[in-house]
Amino acid sequence: MQINVTFRHMEHDAGLKDYVDDRFAKLKKYSDAPMNINVVLSKEKYRNCAEVVVSGDGIRAAAKQEHEDLRSAIDLVLDKIERQLKKFREKLKGKNKKRGTIQPQSAAASGIAEEELSQESEEVILVDKIPPKPMSIEEAADQLQVTGMEFLAFRNAETNQINVIYWRNDGLLGLLEP
Repeated sequence: MQINVTFRHMEHDAGLKDYVDDRFAKLKKYSDAPMNINVVLSKEKYRNCAEVVVSGDGIRAAAKQEHEDLRSAIDLVLDKIERQLKKFREKLKGKNKKRGTIQPQSAAASGIAEEELSQESEEVILVDKIPPKPMSIEEAADQLQVTGMEFLAFRNAETNQINVIYWRNDGLLGLLEP
């Protein structure tokens, strides 16, 4: 796990960097794969801002928080990132459960023989029906980064048509318009 801390419009503070390293070290429990954590700390007039982007093997999470105290902003943004990573981990657990075969009790209830069940379980395709939500392209890109999905179908708020935003092989976002 690599933690990069950048200071904008403020002096480099080793104590603050150590604080960030200590606080974000606990994110390691959410993934065994290597993760990059980019933390940007900035100061504008009376506002202190902490911005975090976590990326790794299939993991993408981003959050931004402003507060009067910079350490409080760091703690608040850490809470947001933790919630996103927990949600991502639960989603992965849910996908692994969905990939299992049909439960024997449901087969007995429907009168299907076990031999037929084993043959048909390989042919079952899971279908998720999700109504596309109207949103702008920027909102869809943010949603895709937060959820960590490979693609997202949405209704473009400007054109009122279905668009698909997806992660390209080079790590950039692509947009499909009809």
